[in-house]
Amino acid sequence: MRVLFTSPPGVGHLFPTVPLAWALRAAGHDVLVGTAAEGLAGAARAGLPAVDVAPGAPIAAVFGTGTTAELAARMRERGQRIAAAGSRTDPLLLETFGRVSDLMADGTLTLARWWRPDLVVHSRLHPAGLMAARALRVPAVEHGFNLFREEALAARFLPYLAAAHARNGVPLELPDRVVLHLAPPELMIGDGDGWSMRYVPYNAGGALPDWLRLPATRPRVLITLGTVVPALAGLTGLRHTIDAAGQTAADFVLALGTDADVTALGPLPGNVRPAGWLPLHQVLAGCSAVVHHGGSGTMMGAICSGVRQLVLPHGADQFSNADLVRRHRLGLGCAPEEVTPQLLAELLAEGGPASGVADAAELMSRLPAPAEIATRLAHPGGIDRHADQLSALAPATGGLAAHWTDG
Repeated sequence: MRVLFTSPPGVGHLFPTVPLAWALRAAGHDVLVGTAAEGLAGAARAGLPAVDVAPGAPIAAVFGTGTTAELAARMRERGQRIAAAGSRTDPLLLETFGRVSDLMADGTLTLARWWRPDLVVHSRLHPAGLMAARALRVPAVEHGFNLFREEALAARFLPYLAAAHARNGVPLELPDRVVLHLAPPELMIGDGDGWSMRYVPYNAGGALPDWLRLPATRPRVLITLGTVVPALAGLTGLRHTIDAAGQTAADFVLALGTDADVTALGPLPGNVRPAGWLPLHQVLAGCSAVVHHGGSGTMMGAICSGVRQLVLPHGADQFSNADLVRRHRLGLGCAPEEVTPQLLAELLAEGGPASGVADAAELMSRLPAPAEIATRLAHPGGIDRHADQLSALAPATGGLAAHWTDG
């Protein structure tokens, strides 16, 4: 079986799909990634073959330009708007990622028509994959990357891809499809049918420094802002965290990536150690807590590791994630400027606001691994009645899915 993975350029969308791509390759299937910009390097680091489907396209401009302060303010405003929308995806996201998909749609379809996949796996906010699957009359898998689910999301995306469908002669309809959620139903935001798959953290490889592998003599806390926040909003949001860390009886690991200018934070306290890019899952395994921006990858990685969290939301789905962390007693959430030594002490206290971390980790561990989902996707009886329910949102299109019955 040939499987085409399609994703926006951001590695936050691509990385969650890597474990399933690996599982499919390990099972003997062919995998190809269609993405653009930084997504190409991300796929290559994961050992996956990739094709640039939008060379030179002004994708970054879709998200706006301006000074760091302007970008940070815009990011925060969008994040609060997304949180206010609840489980229903805000039209702002549909428009933004619809424009990104429009820029990538023609190249994605050209790639698909050349490679002829039997299945298209697309990141949740990347409807260009839906168009490619519909054009080839093959099934699609909507691959989640966060804790949101929405039954009608794919159908709501269709109007934003109408121009791409028209210029490529593809009917404005959905393919046969199934949705893949990456967390237990108990932790998901919103409603919708789909398959649940265990989230397997992937943050690209990296060498672990010797000092990080030594047993911790007191609590160790990871600090990270992911890949997007440092680039758009800078590191000023960490100033209060760094100051509070210096007054806390713990050791802090500052993992901000290789491109982040840590000198912008000024002199660091003696218990705060910069570490550059690290494979977060391995680092989290030796940590008592993590302070982060609320990105879904970091949040779900912490859930898998049973590590308490302090979420400092900056934008995107991070405000909703902070609320989820508080609601499920996985830790705390506050504005970056509200971090104090007292708050860090509360986070590290036994029980307290993070009494639910062990239960959440147990729920996640019970879900099927990517290898099990890969087997199910490849089996002739693999897609169950969920596919029929989802396909009811648009006319059926036949293709391979027509041969998949209840298993």
